[in-house]
Amino acid sequence: MKKKTDPEDVKKLEKAEIILQNIRNFCAYQERNIPEIEEKLKKWMVDDDKIPEIIHQLKEENYLDEFRYARLYTSGKLRIKKWGKKKIEFELRKKGLPAQAIEEGLSAIDEDEYREILTSLILEKNKEIKGSKSLNNRQKIINFVLNKGFEIDLILNIIKQLKF
Repeated sequence: MKKKTDPEDVKKLEKAEIILQNIRNFCAYQERNIPEIEEKLKKWMVDDDKIPEIIHQLKEENYLDEFRYARLYTSGKLRIKKWGKKKIEFELRKKGLPAQAIEEGLSAIDEDEYREILTSLILEKNKEIKGSKSLNNRQKIINFVLNKGFEIDLILNIIKQLKF
């Protein structure tokens, strides 16, 4: 005797497949991290007990990879926003990424490129405030790049090389 399929079960299955496809599209659009996925699924009113299963499936299908996310986030924030390692690390921690993923993302930074970006920021800020009659222009430059998340030792080293 064949078991009759309950229409409610079919609807639940169809809804689950639609949610899974939508979250795949959400991940494919741009890199996401686990808290973003959890937030989106909760917004869609997915049962809390189903969320870990969906996240696991996304990882299995390579839609979700925290290490890849950390590398791409780091690269983007460095090149586009010109953030330093400290600020990038702080923001990744705030997003709830594991320490190992953060370390991998930060280690992917090319040191020469990092120094070039910091040097260009220092030169730009110096040019911007050069007309200012303030005696503490050097301190303004240091504060500016510190707020961008660069390390004080590296800042002072580059300022010394530039003879400011």
